[in-house]
Amino acid sequence: MNIEFIEALEEMAKEKGIPREDLYEAIRKGLAAAYQEEYHTDLDVNVEIDSRSGDISINNKRIDLAKFGRIATKKAEETIRQEIARKRREIVYELYIHRVGEIITGSIHRFEGKNVWVNLGDAEALLPDPERIPGERYHAGERLRAYLVSVEDTQGDPRILISRAHPEFVHQLLRLEVPEIEEGTLVVRRIAREPGRRSKVAVESLDPNVDPVGTCVGAGGARVRVVTRELAGEKIDLIRWSDDTKQLLRNSLEPASVLEVQLDEATRHAKVLVPDDELSLAIGKGGQNVRLTAKLVGYDIDVTSPSEEKG
Repeated sequence: MNIEFIEALEEMAKEKGIPREDLYEAIRKGLAAAYQEEYHTDLDVNVEIDSRSGDISINNKRIDLAKFGRIATKKAEETIRQEIARKRREIVYELYIHRVGEIITGSIHRFEGKNVWVNLGDAEALLPDPERIPGERYHAGERLRAYLVSVEDTQGDPRILISRAHPEFVHQLLRLEVPEIEEGTLVVRRIAREPGRRSKVAVESLDPNVDPVGTCVGAGGARVRVVTRELAGEKIDLIRWSDDTKQLLRNSLEPASVLEVQLDEATRHAKVLVPDDELSLAIGKGGQNVRLTAKLVGYDIDVTSPSEEKG
């Protein structure tokens, strides 16, 4: 009976991906708890298991599990299951905590209101409503890529939070498509994003012979197009990075040309003058262009033109 008991547990541990030694540690704890229950003792218990024969010794005395009472047997099973579940949670936590900041892939498993649960294979991840790209529709079984935001250790299974709305999702998608970012030749310095609509990505080249914007766009726009497709059509504006705030602001407002920039560093406020016929271009539809530029440079921005100044 002992060997059958161990074989059944080995099969369960294999299904849950628990290492063999962790399984035997769980069995030892379970049998110790059962022994204490059976003999009404709180004394320390030493359990030894011969995995080949199934022989079990407790305090140097061979034990036949069949002779344990029903309550003690139940205690053993309960303790072993709890230990295996605890170890499985530890394994899952360790597996994903080191992947925070990466893109992971899973399949849509279930819905809770507007929240989406994604099956990663050995764990479930939560894609909350605020982390979804607005307007995206999901279907059960559909494959989904997302940015791994955090892994939280809890009393139950680790809480794995993923996002498709996070600015870093754009960064990591670009990294997959642009080898020069992975290699470190190009560096993404800052991202301003309105998920599903538009992102501005400021990129710097550490090699003077490599154009940061053109390299990210790719031949015929091939590289950035892959990212846009993954982001449900979200437009990606690639901006040449500058440590000079005025220059970064000018770069971000392109293709509108900038006549003058006045910065108030104390209040983090910028006043930008553009040609009359480019005012609406600089502001963008619904104010989006100037709004994202403000996020990118970290200044409140007022855009005006010569005729508005005179008026």
